[in-house]
Amino acid sequence: MKLIRYINGLGAIICLALTTSPARAGEILNFQAMAEPGGTYGESIWSTFTYVGSGFQLDVTATESFGDPAYVYLDAGNAGMGVCDAPNLYTNITNKLNSATNSNRNLCKYSSDDNVSWSEALSFVFNVDVLIEDIWFNNNHDVDQSLYTDSINIDGSVFTFNTDNGGPANYSAGTSFLVGAGTPFDVSYNNEQFYVSGMEVSVAVPEPSALALLGLGLLGLTLSRKRI
Repeated sequence: MKLIRYINGLGAIICLALTTSPARAGEILNFQAMAEPGGTYGESIWSTFTYVGSGFQLDVTATESFGDPAYVYLDAGNAGMGVCDAPNLYTNITNKLNSATNSNRNLCKYSSDDNVSWSEALSFVFNVDVLIEDIWFNNNHDVDQSLYTDSINIDGSVFTFNTDNGGPANYSAGTSFLVGAGTPFDVSYNNEQFYVSGMEVSVAVPEPSALALLGLGLLGLTLSRKRI
């Protein structure tokens, strides 16, 4: 009975020790800068956009009406990441899809179809547990160039921008999101078109104090078994 109690207590310690917390030094993924001429990718269209960061890999996919597959689009001109229904004909002929050409050879079929609009969504999947420290959006290619009082869907909930940035600007979600490895983190249209400007990502790691508790628990179990 004593051994069972010690094992149960150790189980609680292990559960606590496996709790993760984020490393606070985040890496900023600036999709606006990536899309600009001379940027990492330039204006380009992707069936799956893959980014390898510091300790993590991110895969981004897109959907349109009724969840049909679409394309991830990096749009230049102070915009960022959006959704495109189809590549242009020249992209198909020259097989430039999914390549960082920094030219006009890998573009969306319709120039107006490049942000996240009605029924469209972007899905972000990481290969490890991460904390999205913050995520930024903009509407810089729309008439009012504002997201003030507008709403989008972030990770299954409606988020409304209550701060007026005054014209072309990036609007911060102002909150963090813990995302498990392989778990989709989705952003989608609610009542206004938008681009994803960027996000700050930290890899989630075990708390040092929790690891110390695990070590003490194992040591305690070892000593207790010797007494039984």
